[in-house]
Amino acid sequence: MRISCICCVTLALSVALSGVGASCAAQEVGFVDLTKVTARTELRPPQPTRESNKARGGITQDQACDFIKNEGELRTTLVSLNRTHYQDGDEPKFEVTVENVASAPIRIPFSPHLADLQPENPAQKFAYSELRLALWIAAGTAWSATTCCGNGMVLYGAEDHAGTMLTLNPAESVRIIGKGKFLLPDDLMIADLIRSGHDVDHAYAQSSLYRVQTLLTPKAAATTGREVCLSQTSGGSVPIALTGSKQ
Repeated sequence: MRISCICCVTLALSVALSGVGASCAAQEVGFVDLTKVTARTELRPPQPTRESNKARGGITQDQACDFIKNEGELRTTLVSLNRTHYQDGDEPKFEVTVENVASAPIRIPFSPHLADLQPENPAQKFAYSELRLALWIAAGTAWSATTCCGNGMVLYGAEDHAGTMLTLNPAESVRIIGKGKFLLPDDLMIADLIRSGHDVDHAYAQSSLYRVQTLLTPKAAATTGREVCLSQTSGGSVPIALTGSKQ
């Protein structure tokens, strides 16, 4: 049941009068468990011609946000992980919430099936959005690093495909269960910090929104993404221990 603004104001007023602090929780408007979905992400290549062969390459290029125009703010909260102790290379199951904490609605993709967005003609360029989730590991405030991608870390959508995009109004959130991968970074400075006792002690999550275009040819695939400028807020972390490589 949606909590109205009037209810929030009334609650805030009554709490203020009683001298006890409280706030209205975000309203959940979407949920997906990506660990129980067989995601359709394989795209159909165009048929080879006489001038081409079946050997194919690929180019992926992302353009980072330059914050010329801020288009909103998302708060990403790592709610839980399936364990508290991991080894390098383990694939954790995680639960996150993504909340719109800005004052205007934000449209986000909310389908695991990229292949459903491909045009009937596989040689036609097509545009879509991606909501990318990233797990981060950290040692106190000494260092932090993003971990490797894994299954169930991306959602897709396009405005011309019904049911693949979701409007997040202010104070609304979605809940996502997925699977990632914990990898200790190769950075020499971080390795020195770990050896000196700054071990991984918590994990957190971040989300980013991209507008993407993909073009396929019989011999290659080219994908370009532009990050949507959104302010990022962390809603909390989960304590963990992460040890070295499995032998």
